[in-house]
Amino acid sequence: MRRTRGSALRNQAAQVAAWFLLLCAGCRNCDKVEAELRRREAELREVRDELCQSQLMNEALQRELHDIQQSVPIPGGPERHITSTVKEITLGRQTGGYHDEGGPGDSALQVVLEPRDPDNHTVKAPGTLRVLALEIGSDGLKKPLSSWEVPPEQLRRTWKSGLWSSGYFVILPWKTWPTTEKLRVVAQFVLTDGRAFEADKDVTLRLPPLQQRKPPPKPLPPPKPLEPEGGDGPALSETRLKRTAATAEPGSLSRAVHLGPPRR
Repeated sequence: MRRTRGSALRNQAAQVAAWFLLLCAGCRNCDKVEAELRRREAELREVRDELCQSQLMNEALQRELHDIQQSVPIPGGPERHITSTVKEITLGRQTGGYHDEGGPGDSALQVVLEPRDPDNHTVKAPGTLRVLALEIGSDGLKKPLSSWEVPPEQLRRTWKSGLWSSGYFVILPWKTWPTTEKLRVVAQFVLTDGRAFEADKDVTLRLPPLQQRKPPPKPLPPPKPLEPEGGDGPALSETRLKRTAATAEPGSLSRAVHLGPPRR
């Protein structure tokens, strides 16, 4: 009986030890599984971020390719432009004073024109750009300052396409120096099919000191016709002399002066 009880107790102890070992092994396996799950979740987040960046880059490249295809002329035919898709125009964030390295302050006005289609994408549509700049006084009144007109061929050469912004980047030198820092820029875009769109934007300038403002270039005067200078003329040919003798009065040739070749 004692041996039977002892063996039973040993069997129970062995079973408890086995269950304990199984529990420890299970806990270790759970830790490994949880660590593996955390690693997989981190990899999934990285893959999602890379996929999102790839989609954004793909959309930007598709827009740039679309702009390039519009600007490339078709062999044997006119240049292809889509004007019917233009829904509105906007003035880009870079619209405002233009500063070059020639001196302090803004020496010109930069207008960034963005024709947009119904999907709000910028398209290179041909047309004429008209710009009006109005000074905004301290009392809020607006006074016309300058106006410009850019024809389609000249406007086409100002197109710039990039990943973040595309449009016509037009630099307009001052015709008259502004006297206030606040300007209202009004842009009118007339398409080749006759439709017109308008947009405006208030900008702030950096004006140079009065003594450093160069006068705007004046247009050159039209060329004057050359006036004939005095001196000996060309020699008369024999044919002209005979014709003159036939039509002249008698005795007049004796008083005629024969011009020879010019003296050098």
